[in-house]
Parts: sequence; structure tokens; C-alpha cells
Amino acid sequence: MNTRKTASLPSSRTSARRKSGVALAIVIVVLAMLNLVVMGSIRPAGDEVVLGAMRAETTRAFYAAESGAFIAVRAIIGGLEPPTIGSEQTVGVATLTFVSLPPTGEVGEIVVEGRSGEARRRLNLLVE
Repeated sequence: MNTRKTASLPSSRTSARRKSGVALAIVIVVLAMLNLVVMGSIRPAGDEVVLGAMRAETTRAFYAAESGAFIAVRAIIGGLEPPTIGSEQTVGVATLTFVSLPPTGEVGEIVVEGRSGEARRRLNLLVE
């Protein structure tokens, strides 16, 4: 009787080891798939952060260019000394540059460029 019990023990141990090995492999595959799902859901969120930051920089650049256009128009309409072409001014974290201005009292185009980070916006105004 002892021989039958000892003969059946090794096969049950081997079977238990195989089952635990299969279970371990399944757990590893499930964890890998879960990792891919999490990584896939985080990536679009990172893209949204970049897009949001670019939108903010673009808005700042536009407002800087708009401020420069107001400065130039006010100077031309008010008969004041207009800013010099190529001069830069800082507005908060943005910068504006006067690219082109018409001669005093003449018809022409005001071109002002606003920059904030990587964003650039250019405004063209026709003065009559």
C-alpha cells in the first residue's frame, strides 16, 4: 500500500506545479494588458495638456499683437510719435514687435507681431 501512495504523489505534485505555472503566466499576461490599457489612456491626456498650453500661448501672442496695434493706432490718430519699426515691447510674458508702420499722415499698413513661447500671431491693419 505504501508503494501506491508514493507513486501517486509525484504526479500530483507535477500537476500542481503545472497549474501554478499556468496561473502565473496568465497573471503576467493580464498585468501586461492592464499596463497597455493604462498607458493608452494616459497618452491622450498628455496630448491635451500640450494642446491646452499651446492654446494659452497663442492667445497671449494674439493679445500682445492686438496691444501693439492699439499703441500704433493711438499714436497715429492722436498725432503722437509712433513707435519705431523693429522695436519690441514686453507685455506680461509675451513680446510684441512693430514690423511695419505707415509714414505719419499717410495711408499704409500697420503690421504688429506678437510672440509668446513658440506661438506667433501677426496683425495687419490698414490705415486710411
